[in-house]
Amino acid sequence: MNEVLEKNLALLKKHQPEVYYKLDRHIKGEYKPLDTSVEKIFLARQDDLVINIMVRCGQKNYVLCDHDDPISEAYAWIDKYIDASNRADIVFGMGMAFHLEVLLTSFPNKKVVIVEPNMNLFYQIVCIRNLETVIKKAEILVDERVDIILGRINSLFWNTEEGGIQVEPFEVYAELFPDTWDELRSRFIRHAESFTVDIATRRHFGELWVHNNIKNLNQMIGSSNADGLIGKFKDVPGILVSAGPSLQKNVHLLKGLEDKCVIMAAGTAVRILEDFGIVPHFMVGIDAGENEGKIHANVKNKDIYFIYSNQVSTLSVSSYGGPKFVMNYTVDVYTARFFEYSNIKSGYFLSGPSVANTCFDILFKMGCNPIIMMGQDLAFTSGSMYAGEAPGTVVGDSDDPKSNEYLLVKDIYGRDVYTTKAFLAMRNWFEGYFERIGGQTEIINATEGGINISHADNKTLEDALKRCNLHSCGISDRIGKLYSENIFTESILSKINEYKTYVNKEIEKLERISNRQLGLVDGLRKDIYHPSKNSSRFVKVVDSISDLTNKVIESPIYPSLLKNLIEIDFFLIKSEVDRANKVLTKYEDIKNVYINAILTQNQKLTDSLNKIKKFLEH
Repeated sequence: MNEVLEKNLALLKKHQPEVYYKLDRHIKGEYKPLDTSVEKIFLARQDDLVINIMVRCGQKNYVLCDHDDPISEAYAWIDKYIDASNRADIVFGMGMAFHLEVLLTSFPNKKVVIVEPNMNLFYQIVCIRNLETVIKKAEILVDERVDIILGRINSLFWNTEEGGIQVEPFEVYAELFPDTWDELRSRFIRHAESFTVDIATRRHFGELWVHNNIKNLNQMIGSSNADGLIGKFKDVPGILVSAGPSLQKNVHLLKGLEDKCVIMAAGTAVRILEDFGIVPHFMVGIDAGENEGKIHANVKNKDIYFIYSNQVSTLSVSSYGGPKFVMNYTVDVYTARFFEYSNIKSGYFLSGPSVANTCFDILFKMGCNPIIMMGQDLAFTSGSMYAGEAPGTVVGDSDDPKSNEYLLVKDIYGRDVYTTKAFLAMRNWFEGYFERIGGQTEIINATEGGINISHADNKTLEDALKRCNLHSCGISDRIGKLYSENIFTESILSKINEYKTYVNKEIEKLERISNRQLGLVDGLRKDIYHPSKNSSRFVKVVDSISDLTNKVIESPIYPSLLKNLIEIDFFLIKSEVDRANKVLTKYEDIKNVYINAILTQNQKLTDSLNKIKKFLEH
């Protein structure tokens, strides 16, 4: 084993143990890479200044860095790809690492993740190039599986307030591994859009969700279990009506279909349907905010069945006087745990970036076929967000698309139209869902405008209806019967009170854990466990504090109540401690960061528990 390889292996074992053990298995012949596109690897040049590798792939030769001046090449690459304002960069390709060394030294505060898609190539690089700077300061992922890569970099998206995240190729790698790069880039963009929307939503609504979940559970008497709808409308056409601008083109065609199709309104679409004298069978509510409550409070027709999640605005539930179905919603773990606790059968309905996503899932699980979407523009068609707005209401000629964070794309007719990351996240959800259920139901996008949604056939509503077997099938009567059969009576109250008592007992356990943790932290602050006095005891106490944090996360009420209140903060606190351990060297500095982190974490937990107790009181 050569000297360079030995040194790199020792560094990997200390700083990147996962990569080390994977590489060690490769050296021993126990690891079989999936990527076999590289045909030959050989040393291209080796002298005092430049070490290079040539790779043969597809009968073409590629060198991993510039023969004559790799440093200038590295700076040119940085000028082309690196945004100084971003807090994290994901680099596709280790190469000979000159570009990475310049990146890490030029931007020492950046988080850098290196994706190396070929183990054979990585091994050869490790054999001839001293990678000390890269191994110590960056995170290395050696894998060709995009799912694994995205899973590993998922945590980078959490702190949306500290700057952006970017993925960029070292260009020779984009040529060497074009399929892997294209898949990583496209899926990273979709993942980033969805995750950013999700985290921003959780930051804004986390506490309100917990409040609504608890309060609305107390109002379940008189609502029916939405589980009773599952599979009860097999092969009945379902129409999902959203409030996009294109809805006005074809909404009038729904008149007279009320007994032939299941009509479901998403969000403000119920108001537009009412304006046209059309009464949908269902409206769906999931949003926690006050505006959602106003929508349902102002619905005129009280014959519409309201399908809601307990995280919806409390005003929505209390003010709507018509019949209601409560659903077991994937992100409302509090209600799900209550159903389990009370032995209530209830299948899950999926959440998504928009209520329209959930509506589609409900129609699919009801058995509807085909499912026709209307008003699903996912864009500012004619410059408007909603049906009924004047053209240019949202995006006018005088607006600066960049300042408003609008994205210019093509609609289904090939015309320029503005959209947003939130709209694209909704589309990504639809496309992933449609791909998974492929062939189980016919999906028709009858929006007659907006952007394309893969796996859905674009048709006019008129043509879509011609494909349906339209006949009277007593839909309203069927829904009424299912509602009556699955209604929650006053007997549910005793179960709700039992469950609240159980939650309060779990809160008391967490408060005791919090106090124990504070006692240990106080000992650290007073240097009772200073490593110079008793290093093994110091380590033991730190481990005990971490174990108590894990007990909080393992609590049965963590996923149902605490997660939305503290998960993001807990993650960011842990990241800060990890960063300090890598950067700081003095014991006192590390100790102070650690103590402050635990105290902040503990205070966040205490505040959150107090909020939950207050919500449970009434």
